[in-house]
Amino acid sequence: MIIGRKEEEKLKLFFFVVTTGAMATPSGSWMQEFNEASKLGDEINGMINGKNSLPPSGPETQRHLSATRRKIAILRTKLDILQSLLTALPSKQPM
Repeated sequence: MIIGRKEEEKLKLFFFVVTTGAMATPSGSWMQEFNEASKLGDEINGMINGKNSLPPSGPETQRHLSATRRKIAILRTKLDILQSLLTALPSKQPM
C-alpha cells in the first residue's frame, strides 16, 4: 500500500505520541520534541567536533562517521515531526 506525504506525517505523529507518551496538548508535544531534537543536535555537533581527534581513516573513524550519520537521520525525522506538530497547532495556541 502506498501512502501520500500527509498520511505519512500523520502516522509519524501518531507513532511519536504512542511511543513517547507525549503530553496531551499539541504545544506540549511540540516542546518535548523540540527539546529532544535540540539535545540531539548538540550531541551531533559534539560528534562532528570530536572527529578531529580521530585518525584520518580506519575502522574507528568509520564507526564514528556511521554513528554520526545515524544520529543525523534521526534528527531529520524529528524535524519532520516538529513540522507536522507545528501545522497541527491551532493558530492562536501559545507556544
